[in-house]
Amino acid sequence: MAAQVDLDKCKMCGGVTQPRCIEACPDDAIRVQDDRIVVTEFLCEDCNECGSVCPDSAITVPLEKVTF
Repeated sequence: MAAQVDLDKCKMCGGVTQPRCIEACPDDAIRVQDDRIVVTEFLCEDCNECGSVCPDSAITVPLEKVTF
């Protein structure tokens, strides 16, 4: 299971050049596709870096999966 994005909560926050979750992901597992955030499950290592920087609390990783 990879990080889960609640698209109803996600406001596509602005980081320096792209949404903060994309900037924070050490595995390049997050991208914008069709104007929404998409997580590539096989790249995601469940580190929760994306969730920790999301100002909208739109990204979650099940607690038992968090790797930090």
